Amino acid sequence: MISMKRALDLARDKRTIAIDGLPASGKSTLAEQLELRLGAVCLYLDDFVLPQDLWPRPLRPAYPFPYVRHADFVAAALALARERICHFQPYDWENDRLGPLRTLAAGNRPIVIEGVSALDAALSPACDLRLWVASDPASTLETALARGGDPWPEAWQNYFLPSVDHYLLTEPIRRADHIVAGRGATP
Repeated sequence: MISMKRALDLARDKRTIAIDGLPASGKSTLAEQLELRLGAVCLYLDDFVLPQDLWPRPLRPAYPFPYVRHADFVAAALALARERICHFQPYDWENDRLGPLRTLAAGNRPIVIEGVSALDAALSPACDLRLWVASDPASTLETALARGGDPWPEAWQNYFLPSVDHYLLTEPIRRADHIVAGRGATP
């Protein structure tokens, strides 16, 4: 297991970096550091949440995550990795709806694909550095809910985290080049 600092060092000469791990593990923290230190362009899974009125009923845990526009995330990530540009509609967290079309262009800057499922079997081959941010699973729910402002506390417990368990069955950790010490983990 490597430190976040070591992960930042390894990313310096990479073009496309995937950052995956459990919710609230430290993925976004690492992505934001890459954005600041390397000028990386970041594509976040959180921008692909599906408005709540479009969630399938009844709610059942699954992967691909039914509360995320997963196919759109994969398409945007692959376009960004291959063509250095993508277009997508980000989720508007304040209004629980899709926002206006957004263009993300990387040019010569590094690309970060961040989120639970960034190491999906369809995405990981497009990345030249694949990181799994390890964390203490017992604190995931507590940390996610402690962030405040989350309108879905029951969904976290009964839907989101059980869906992550479905994703873990695809063995994303095996596709990682390095395991990074995240929340509650030590290198």
